[in-house]
Amino acid sequence: MQVNNGGTMQARILIVDDEIQITRLISMVLGSDGHQTDVAHSCHDALTLIGQQSYDVIFIDIMLDKNQGGLALLKTATTLSPTSRVIMMTGYPDVATATESIRYGAFDYLCKPFDSLQISSITRHAIENRRLQLEREQFRANLEAINRSISDAIIMVDQHLQLQHLNDAALQCGYSADQLGQAIDQLSTGCNGSCRMALAETVRTGQRQELKRIECRGNGSRTRIVSVIATPTTSEDGHRTGAVAVIRDETELDALERQLQQRSHFHTIIGRAPVMQQLFTRIEALADVTSTVLICGESGTGKELVAQALHECGARKQKPFIKLNCSALPEGLLESELFGHVRGAFTGAIKDKMGRFQKAHGGTIFLDEIGDISPALQIRLLRVLQEREIERVGDTTPIKIDVRVIAATHRNLQEKVRRGEFRQDLYYRLNVVRLDVPPLRNRLEDLPLLVEHFLHKFSHKFNRTCSSLSEDVLSAFRSHSWPGNVRELEHLIEHACILSQSSIITSDDLPAEFFSIARSTPETGTLPHPHPDLTIKEALHRTGGNRTEAAKLLGVSRRTFYRWLEQQAD
Repeated sequence: MQVNNGGTMQARILIVDDEIQITRLISMVLGSDGHQTDVAHSCHDALTLIGQQSYDVIFIDIMLDKNQGGLALLKTATTLSPTSRVIMMTGYPDVATATESIRYGAFDYLCKPFDSLQISSITRHAIENRRLQLEREQFRANLEAINRSISDAIIMVDQHLQLQHLNDAALQCGYSADQLGQAIDQLSTGCNGSCRMALAETVRTGQRQELKRIECRGNGSRTRIVSVIATPTTSEDGHRTGAVAVIRDETELDALERQLQQRSHFHTIIGRAPVMQQLFTRIEALADVTSTVLICGESGTGKELVAQALHECGARKQKPFIKLNCSALPEGLLESELFGHVRGAFTGAIKDKMGRFQKAHGGTIFLDEIGDISPALQIRLLRVLQEREIERVGDTTPIKIDVRVIAATHRNLQEKVRRGEFRQDLYYRLNVVRLDVPPLRNRLEDLPLLVEHFLHKFSHKFNRTCSSLSEDVLSAFRSHSWPGNVRELEHLIEHACILSQSSIITSDDLPAEFFSIARSTPETGTLPHPHPDLTIKEALHRTGGNRTEAAKLLGVSRRTFYRWLEQQAD
């Protein structure tokens, strides 16, 4: 369909009639109106043209080929060209044929004889009707394309809260297409229904409702953070017709904002350093996959805490988390602990025993110090990882297991593989995904957080009031290489909290051997200035000359206080 120079719509029209005079008349009238016409005098010719060309309007005589062949052509034409408007013509009008024509899809019914005004008028109406329908279909197609491309869930209801429309994203909220027409307050989507309540309130009041950052668990899926905006819908005359809700998933945005704020705690792991933030992100990414994870890091870095966080972040968190230190048991006992045994399998096996793998069924097993297991156990563990089944000691019946395996080691497994001490195939099975836990010396900015955590923990445990460290202790901590990592720090603070009689931990409260290996402040050179609000002389005056109490008042150790006195004497 085109627009001619006069600004009117120019249509392509087919005229089908076995009377030549009729086709000439209609062609002449429509041609003068600016339309392009084709003529067919039989059903066969008409179908040939319809197959070759798309027509806006088709005129068909009912009594085609000397019988009612026009009705058969109507049914075929509406199938081949569903957007065409078909106008039926007859010289013998009756209610039955008119009804039959409309039922088969005819746009209108024209009775012979007719004049040029009738032809022009009915054609104009048919063209306009076709244009409006095409616009509606295009609008609907565009709307559906927009709905499919929008990641936000869209839900529309009428004044009776009956579900009228939803897009693909709304399926994540627990809705389905077969619920259209049902009242949303009667639907169960597996969530607390915040969006439905917002829609109901909007329908009731006609006011926009907005819910920011609420938890949503639609259709039993993972918990999401969403924002909901519900607004009223209106008809052309301004009357309210219902409401529409847009539900935006802001889970990733919320997580990103939390990450930018640098989480200092992640489950039981403490750390604000960039390397720890990266570790937290990787743990979250691996939480819901079943792949084996190998956690590497020095002793005392917290590899077990990482394994526990992996378990608690994922879908298996309600299932068992079974731990086993592979270096703590001899080979025979370790085999029994891992796989279990049957009665009589060896001396002392007086009854059947379930192994750690069976206990972890459906959950996670954490194998610490995996690099210390024997070659024989390496072979058995490899088979478990490949076949996902175990055999108890003394038994040959395989038992299927569903267990996620997380292993950890402080050793260099690649070097052990090179020396032939660890199977290469087992290494590859364990090292599907690797997590490296950084040593404490690579994240010293986390020292204040860790110190605060352990001071609170042991003060509560031993009924102490320890709340801070003296400056020289902090200086020693910052310069220490921390070969024992976080575990060493924990034990040092536990030792200090037991011995300290003050709220401030000083160097006198720490083991003497710590200072023999710490890179402490050199004895020579200028020491830090004492407490800025209190001089050494004032501290001695307040404590009646008691140097130990004066040192505590200044928040330093006795050793540091004596060095300050020596510098002043010089």
